[in-house]
Amino acid sequence: MKTDSLKHPSILLLLLSAADTYLTLTGIEGGYIREANPIMSAILEREPAYFFAVKLSLPAILVVLSHVIGESGPIRVLMNAALTVYVTVFLLHAAWIFLI
Repeated sequence: MKTDSLKHPSILLLLLSAADTYLTLTGIEGGYIREANPIMSAILEREPAYFFAVKLSLPAILVVLSHVIGESGPIRVLMNAALTVYVTVFLLHAAWIFLI
């Protein structure tokens, strides 16, 4: 039986992912930050559109899986881990915005 308990975390994850993508690209273009993830940095150097697609598709895949599979233990763990990472990254972005 599927529940809607992952609806709000899913929405939050997608919003944080979009904010991260936008703020990362803005910060890099402005010379304020660099992409810390070496894989994403290589993708960005190759083609910014690929960077954008990967940054947004990975959380979207998790959201789709969470709604197809339902609220299983592994999905809940992955969702919580992704939210923790994205909140942390969002706070880092907020810090550099505050400093500039």
